[in-house]
Amino acid sequence: MPAGWEARPRNAQGQFRYSQGDIEVVLVPGRDTAARTSASPVTYQREHEPELASFRASTWSTATGLALVEVGSRRYAHGSFTWVDDRGRELFVRNAALLVDGRYHLVLVIGPESRREEVEKRHAQVFSTYRATP
Repeated sequence: MPAGWEARPRNAQGQFRYSQGDIEVVLVPGRDTAARTSASPVTYQREHEPELASFRASTWSTATGLALVEVGSRRYAHGSFTWVDDRGRELFVRNAALLVDGRYHLVLVIGPESRREEVEKRHAQVFSTYRATP
């Protein structure tokens, strides 16, 4: 992560979190298996990914651009999600769920809806440099 970002050690949910102001990067390397959830990255993202539980539980939410991408041996789902959290904040998340050797690796960037462009830009930077190792 670039200078100025606060890094937190891996937590009990297997997440690495980095933040700068109200934008947060969440990386989850290989925590969930396709065998226990879904072999479809899109289904995993929509129905099983714990990081999107607040999205699924929200009374107001949207999902856009959900798609499966296959490039060589790299297979992943990506999409954008918005919801209003329990404090009334409208959040925007850009998310990718990569399936590598039967395990899901997650790259999420979360921020206020009003900073959507910054969230998108940061996600593109983080996702392009993330290396999923089995």
